[in-house]
Amino acid sequence: MKQFFSILIIVVLFSSCQELPSLQGVNVEAWKADMGGCDEQRLKAVDTIISQSEKLKGLSENAMINLLGKPDQHELYERSQKFFIYHLEKGNKCPQYDGNYFKSFYIRFNSLDQAVAFTIQEIK
Repeated sequence: MKQFFSILIIVVLFSSCQELPSLQGVNVEAWKADMGGCDEQRLKAVDTIISQSEKLKGLSENAMINLLGKPDQHELYERSQKFFIYHLEKGNKCPQYDGNYFKSFYIRFNSLDQAVAFTIQEIK
């Protein structure tokens, strides 16, 4: 019985590890460094990321943080859905924010903690 639980623990540990995809044409370090979108480096890369979204589908929240860095915001919705929000332009976390709408990149996670949708929206 002990051996069964040992094997089960090993299987769970290995299945929880995800290999991060490589995003072609994206400077991931510049993306991570542009917190709040204040330097608008993310704006240059977001279309390239969306064009490769099939590589990102199914990634967990932790894997996405490892790949793209901590989101500027996150929102919880009904049925355990969650959104990560990365600001693309000078927004409310930037000293140069002018109070207007700004573009943000939304990643939707389902109740199973899998990335399922990627969109750009304007927020204020």
